[in-house]
Amino acid sequence: MKKIIVMFALSLLVLSCKSAGSSSALVQKIIYEKAVITYGNGDVVKGYVELVDPFYTKIKFKQTEKGNVQSLVSDDIKKIEYADKDGTEFLAERLFRYVDKGDKGIVKKEKLWLFTVYSKGMKLAVARSSSTFSYNANTGTSMGSGPSTGLYMGKDSEDGVFFVFDLSDQTSINIGMDKSVRKHCNLLFKDCPKFLAAVNAENFKKPTLINRLIELYENNNCNKPIKVAAKKKSSSKNK
Repeated sequence: MKKIIVMFALSLLVLSCKSAGSSSALVQKIIYEKAVITYGNGDVVKGYVELVDPFYTKIKFKQTEKGNVQSLVSDDIKKIEYADKDGTEFLAERLFRYVDKGDKGIVKKEKLWLFTVYSKGMKLAVARSSSTFSYNANTGTSMGSGPSTGLYMGKDSEDGVFFVFDLSDQTSINIGMDKSVRKHCNLLFKDCPKFLAAVNAENFKKPTLINRLIELYENNNCNKPIKVAAKKKSSSKNK
């Protein structure tokens, strides 16, 4: 569980992009981390990669820390395995955003870059959206939006996840969070009734939501196949 907490803390930490000021506007500095890129065709490349935002269609890559910057197409890439200077590893995956359309079924939307927090049957991932705030010193005005952390849920055997809730501090209101969590758990894990019962009985809190979901999922043995007792054959008696 300690590793899970560390991974989630890290995925929240990368929201805070380092920035440097100029006389006219706030300029964001790109953060590069040591990483291994795995392409959809299985090819692997090592180097330094910028921390990805959900909607990046291209990512910046350098073979060495001070090397030339190259632009790589996101759709060609399956995943990026980062390792920061402290040796902490974290994973970004290219996943579809699923939407439940009720009677019309589940629809695949756009692909997003998401940081995987947990993937053992249940997949939990967060979207890193950096701040777009900028300040114009000439007019004294600022514009843009702050960073956010969207939580996504799915199954690790699938190629997509559902958006569940915004976990960022700027959105302090939790209205609708429990309802959304229960809805998506019921949609995804009908084959684990004990887990669903525990989720439906829980009053979740935003700061501990991810860890609590993992605890409930693991404590209710959702990854263990359900054993069905074989029916006894009725023995026919000779008259």
